[in-house]
Amino acid sequence: MSPDITVLAFYDRIGCFHTLRPFLTAPRDLCRRFHFTNSPDYCLKRDRNQILIMVRRFLKPDVVDMELMQRLRQKYRRIAFFHDDAGAAIPRLQVLPLVDLWYNKALFRDRSLYQRSLYGKELYTDYYHREFGITDPAPIERPVVSDPADLTKLRLSWNIGIGDFPKHTWRQRSAVAIARTVGIGPVPWFYHRSPFPARPARAPAAAAAQVLNRNRGLFGVHARMRLPGQPTLDYHRTLMLERITGHPDFLTGMVPQRRYNYEIRHSRITLSPFGWGELCFRDFEAVLSGSLLLKPDCSHLETWPDIFAPHQTYVPFLWDAADLVPTAEHYLTNEAARRRIAAAAYDTFREQALQVGPRFRAVIEEIAE
Repeated sequence: MSPDITVLAFYDRIGCFHTLRPFLTAPRDLCRRFHFTNSPDYCLKRDRNQILIMVRRFLKPDVVDMELMQRLRQKYRRIAFFHDDAGAAIPRLQVLPLVDLWYNKALFRDRSLYQRSLYGKELYTDYYHREFGITDPAPIERPVVSDPADLTKLRLSWNIGIGDFPKHTWRQRSAVAIARTVGIGPVPWFYHRSPFPARPARAPAAAAAQVLNRNRGLFGVHARMRLPGQPTLDYHRTLMLERITGHPDFLTGMVPQRRYNYEIRHSRITLSPFGWGELCFRDFEAVLSGSLLLKPDCSHLETWPDIFAPHQTYVPFLWDAADLVPTAEHYLTNEAARRRIAAAAYDTFREQALQVGPRFRAVIEEIAE
């Protein structure tokens, strides 16, 4: 089979090691369908396929080339757009009318939110603006959905839980440099093996127990974080740091990546704030380490893999962090509850992530119909 689907992607760390991983590791019959490129010029002038999948376009820089989108729309019979931001917001909604299907790592459960203008583009940045008066120096007025019919194009793809863990900077930077130079083909050579052990034949719960037992619990709460540099994003983390500063059970400050990985592997609890979106690498790093995930309430989200069942696979706290410290202290002194939730999170993540193959095939079948 010759390629009949063109994948126009932006090659960066998240693209190569997370979003595109199902494409690059798919069964042979699917892999043969894809032609990968990072060149819009190739798509416009040389491509003969009728189906286009766009991945991480217009993120870097954060500018939508509407002229390009119009030309691509005129050329291709089907266009699917993998938006690929870190959260449920869709700050490039002007593209939505020009595509057939739109895939997000996460979606608002209340789809009507896409018809509202959110300050700072995220639901939580809008909250900090409204409730605490936090403003950004150059706020951008983002488009909203004007035609409710466009909401029917929205689909869940997969989040950054599908991908390469733990993070190794040199390995990933090398792969991205190669992808941008010679093409994306060699990138899978840089992947780790699956972080999940093979299913135990007689005791499915053994995998989670093994992971939890490897975590020596040397640290209380892993809470190392930096500020993203946008006030409505920073304020979220500033509130947390104000609550935990001076508390001996919380690890704060910055450390090298190797030390960071080691600490999460041996932390009883991992505090994972929102960042550029709700979803963060440390959500999944925590679960893979047998560390209890402590995170601001995510009940407004749909995502997959979904490790955000409150008090079942993670422990939520309020967006103003008023209950952060007592919540952490409760689980530091209740080891049975901590282990129960951490084990359930690992089992849930593992069971869902191992289904990425069938899910990916179904996505491609819908795109190519």
